[in-house]
Amino acid sequence: MTIFDQISDILFKKKNTCINSVDEEQSFSPYLVSRWISMYSPKCAKICNEINKYLGVFDSKKTLYSFYISQFDKTPAKKINYFKKQKTDSNKTEQDSLILNLSKYYELSKREINEYISMLNFNKN
Repeated sequence: MTIFDQISDILFKKKNTCINSVDEEQSFSPYLVSRWISMYSPKCAKICNEINKYLGVFDSKKTLYSFYISQFDKTPAKKINYFKKQKTDSNKTEQDSLILNLSKYYELSKREINEYISMLNFNKN
């Protein structure tokens, strides 16, 4: 079983059939399951946060899996959007902060500052 089957079983199906053997128990990753479930809704995120505080209480992954199933209500199936950190270009942020500071100092809009910069770059060539 894949992680998506496990998440589907925890949130949507509620059958507790994904962990039946030792191999399936080893493939269960509480961290990944918790991360994906917390992206389903804010309510699920709060529940996962509370469960993560007490992970040491569970003696096996199978009992943790059963606990996950008991804690979440059966929800309608929908796509879970994966949130990831967006990369920022350091040069872009430095240039944006410079433009912001120039616009405050000279009391001009950011658009006007960008036009002046483009004129200066054009005259340079």
